[in-house]
Amino acid sequence: MGEMSKREFVFGSLFLFANRLQVMGDRWDPDITMKQWFLIVMVAQFEEKPPTLTEVAEFMGSSRQNVKQLALKLEKRKFMRIEKDEKDNRALRLVLTEECNQFFSNRRHREQAFLDELYKGFEEAELDALYKNMYKLGENVFEMDKQSKGGKRI
Repeated sequence: MGEMSKREFVFGSLFLFANRLQVMGDRWDPDITMKQWFLIVMVAQFEEKPPTLTEVAEFMGSSRQNVKQLALKLEKRKFMRIEKDEKDNRALRLVLTEECNQFFSNRRHREQAFLDELYKGFEEAELDALYKNMYKLGENVFEMDKQSKGGKRI
């Protein structure tokens, strides 16, 4: 197979890190899975108005059905409410609750310690470069995804 290029190494590492982080995160807090955490983070990005289920699914790059299943589990835990839209009865909006805010407020110090450990040994300039490059990579991924949805093969 030969030596891996830097591009192949980074591409494979993204999957490896995502899988390992999900497993570690699920062990780190047995009260919430990483997928549930990710849904909450995505919903929190919509500051103006609670997002619809469809908006969040598109934002996450996930199916509406998968997001709904996660949302239903979070609703049972009282972390989220699923409400019908005032103007469109078919649209469901995802609303974070005070219980959710309190839960995350209570674990803020543990989260900070986790991130400190994750980025241990990084200089500020290295973290800045990683941030900029991940942002750029993300833009490319979103553009490629948009093209593939339009029927255009890459």
